[in-house]
Amino acid sequence: MSEYKEIKGIKVQDLGADPPAPFAGQVWYNNSSGDLKYFAIQSAAWSSGGNLNVARQGSAAAGTQTEALAFGGQGSTPPAPTATEEYNGSTWTAGGALNTGRYYLGGCGTQTAALGFGGYPPGSGLTATEEYDGSSWTAGGALNTARQGIAGAGTQTAGLAIGGGNPSGVTNTEEYNGSSWTAGGALSTGRKSLAGAGTQTAALGFGGNDGGTRVAVTEEYNGSSWTAGGSLNTERRFLAGAGTQTAGLAFGGENASTAVISSTEQYDGSSWTATASLNTAVQKSSGAGIQTLAISIGGEAPSITSATEEYNGGGPATLIIGTD
Repeated sequence: MSEYKEIKGIKVQDLGADPPAPFAGQVWYNNSSGDLKYFAIQSAAWSSGGNLNVARQGSAAAGTQTEALAFGGQGSTPPAPTATEEYNGSTWTAGGALNTGRYYLGGCGTQTAALGFGGYPPGSGLTATEEYDGSSWTAGGALNTARQGIAGAGTQTAGLAIGGGNPSGVTNTEEYNGSSWTAGGALSTGRKSLAGAGTQTAALGFGGNDGGTRVAVTEEYNGSSWTAGGSLNTERRFLAGAGTQTAGLAFGGENASTAVISSTEQYDGSSWTATASLNTAVQKSSGAGIQTLAISIGGEAPSITSATEEYNGGGPATLIIGTD
């Protein structure tokens, strides 16, 4: 069998630690860990994750790709489930149940400090807010405006409720301080079934529907007012989002032709560009994580699904080829 030196003309470096600045294609042996390693530039891609225990669409999510939370949503049969599930990067396990079953609600925060607010039914939406501590939900301060199809951003103690329907799309933004909601700056375009990302003082609101029209509108929030950002390349509603104001991710949804789509776009603070598509077209899923490590949870594809997909934004990565 040919050795690496015969193939490449060089020996594999034997190092006590990974090199601080490896170059693409570099191979080395880490004698501390016993791993043969390779540095590569990977392409962006979605891959399958562990399935939810309860299939649902219209749920809310919080957390990261390896510590995610999914709560609420509509199951295959009514009523709206109160089920909460926690993800560890490979499997979902049951968490504490919501006090009020609902779907098309907003969510933000982390797996152990999440916020859920608004939702459906009834048609005008709910004002109910609940806070999660990693095991159970308790009542928080109610929204000032009842709504469903609402987007969320921020944390449990500094949350943002963006738009939504009452039942038509509204421009309302509300800010949460850990106990109560107060009015923030109004969206320029009233809409529901949109997605949100970022923090209370640096948020994104994108997509959704204004009346019967799916929109590509993106708006950026600075803690007091919304301004126009770069438009999505594909108009859509019932989409999911992740990331920050300057590194956002939009995926799935229903386009202007009412087709369920798999397209994914990433935002750099001024414009959206296409990246790797979901493996399965889906709408009404929920999203969490960051732009380079996001998660798509449940949804309708075309029936209500328990599927989870994980996004890897690609870029530089150290890979293990083999281990002693």
